[in-house]
Amino acid sequence: MRFIIIIWRNSLKLYEIKNNYSICLLCPNSCQLSQKKTVGLCGIRKFSEVDHSIINPYSGIISAMSVDPIEKKPLYHFMPGSSVFSIGFYGCTLKCQFCQNYTISQTTPPHDSKRYSPEEIVNILIANQYPSIAFTYSEPLVYFEWVLETAKLCKANGIKTILVTNGFINKEPGSLLLNYIDAVNIDLKSFKNSFYTTYLEGSLESVKQFISTSIEKKVHTEITTLIIPGLNDSKEEIIQISEFIQSFSPLIPLHISSYHPSWKMSIRATNPDEIIKLSRLCEEKLAFVYPGNINTMTKTLCFHCKTLLIERSGYQTKLYNINKDGTCKKCGGFNYIKM
Repeated sequence: MRFIIIIWRNSLKLYEIKNNYSICLLCPNSCQLSQKKTVGLCGIRKFSEVDHSIINPYSGIISAMSVDPIEKKPLYHFMPGSSVFSIGFYGCTLKCQFCQNYTISQTTPPHDSKRYSPEEIVNILIANQYPSIAFTYSEPLVYFEWVLETAKLCKANGIKTILVTNGFINKEPGSLLLNYIDAVNIDLKSFKNSFYTTYLEGSLESVKQFISTSIEKKVHTEITTLIIPGLNDSKEEIIQISEFIQSFSPLIPLHISSYHPSWKMSIRATNPDEIIKLSRLCEEKLAFVYPGNINTMTKTLCFHCKTLLIERSGYQTKLYNINKDGTCKKCGGFNYIKM
């Protein structure tokens, strides 16, 4: 499919107009919108009867705003121990049956919601001296144009930008946005396309492509896989995920997180022991594997000399033997850490 990206009067247009409908080119859903079907699968992007463009009528409406430990994203190797100004949105490009944030990802904003311009958000960051911003909670890619403009302004003002995403986006807009992003945590929900089509109404390949593009652009990248009993917890699949990440670098952090029943899925919660077991399996391929959503202390040891670098208990983080450039104080080794 031909991809159109036009910048006109500061408006970024991700659509192709046909005779009586328009195709959204933001994500692989490629929604065909018209006067008969006005809203995309994301629930947010909408067909305009005025000029047949596809717009986000909720642009700038934020679902949540908070200051979080950066480890909550989760990012364990990017600005460890710092706090990040986090904002969330509405809608999502996927329909994960087990979504933990379905109250915002599968709905639209209230009618009286306040809108924020990118400039207003950056002014909040500057006034409070927040060093970074995270686009998170629901799926920020749905608000693509607004997130892009905000990220540009943040970069221009020396503020680090973080994207927490499902990675379900077409290559061209994804690549464009990553030019203005410092760190990402990308959900790799499974290594089976059948899992994506059955439980998410999506596809795997575009997510793999986004991960690849992020790493190629030297964006700090961490991966999260939510383990659901009986669906994506086989030894074979976990090894496939590990080998995929290893093909880029064995130093890229992987978070193996515990699932609990939510929204449409009632499968039993993941046993913490299963998370530990699968994490150990991943460590055969990867240097930094972290159990998530379970009550356990995690440590980051130097890949080269095994010196203790970081210790975490909950969201309490202690730094030990790390230089300002993220290398080990003892041996000078690189551990894929950005301070």
